[in-house]
Amino acid sequence: MKKPIDLQLTQEGYDKLQKEFDDLMAARPDVLTRMVAAREMGDLSENAGYHAAKERLGYIDRRTRHLKLMLRFADVVSAKGTNEVTFGSVVKVQNGETEVEFAIVSAMEADPTKMKVSDVSPIGKALLGKKVGEEAKVESPGGEMVYKVLEIKSSK
Repeated sequence: MKKPIDLQLTQEGYDKLQKEFDDLMAARPDVLTRMVAAREMGDLSENAGYHAAKERLGYIDRRTRHLKLMLRFADVVSAKGTNEVTFGSVVKVQNGETEVEFAIVSAMEADPTKMKVSDVSPIGKALLGKKVGEEAKVESPGGEMVYKVLEIKSSK
C-alpha cells in the first residue's frame, strides 16, 4: 500500500507532534462540556459562548485528524552515523572565524532561531553528504558562503 504522505521526522519532531495530539485530545472533553452548557442557555443565534466552543471543537477535530495521519505514516529517522552529514545529523561548521552548529531536520521541524535547518533548505542541501574537513558552498543574497565541516554528531 502506498502511503498517502511521505514524512520524515526526527524522534524529537515525532514526540512534539505526539504531545500536541495528546494535549488536544485532553482538551476536547472540556470544550464539549462548554458547548453543551452554552447550548442549554437558549437562543443559539446570539450565543457567543456556543459559537466559540463550536469553533474550538472544529479546530481540535481537524487538527487531531491531521496529526493522526502524520503520526501514523511518519518515518522516524535518526542520523546513520557520524562520518557523513545525513538527515538527523548535528553538524558543527566554521564560516570564516565563526563556528556554528546546525541540526539537519525536516521542513516541518525547521526553526532557524534554534539552529534547526531543513534538509531541503540551501544550507541543509549543501551540507548533506559532506564529511569532516569538506566544504559546503551556499549561495545567499549576500553572496556565496562557505561552511567547513568540523564535526558531525547523531541527533539526540
